Amino acid sequence: MAGKTLAAWAAAGEKPEVLYWVGCAASFDDRAQRVARAFVKLLDAAGVKWGILGTEETCT
Repeated sequence: MAGKTLAAWAAAGEKPEVLYWVGCAASFDDRAQRVARAFVKLLDAAGVKWGILGTEETCT
């Protein structure tokens, strides 16, 4: 999976094409985890540069 945190993108002087807000459901729910992983695989297969907020992401 090619995603990096927004902080890592910024440190490299770059920006992701897509900022993926995973949310808290993928932290707790097995089905949501599978959906999140599948979405990331699609982004990777499409060659999209994506990132997440990392520790700055909060529950929605």
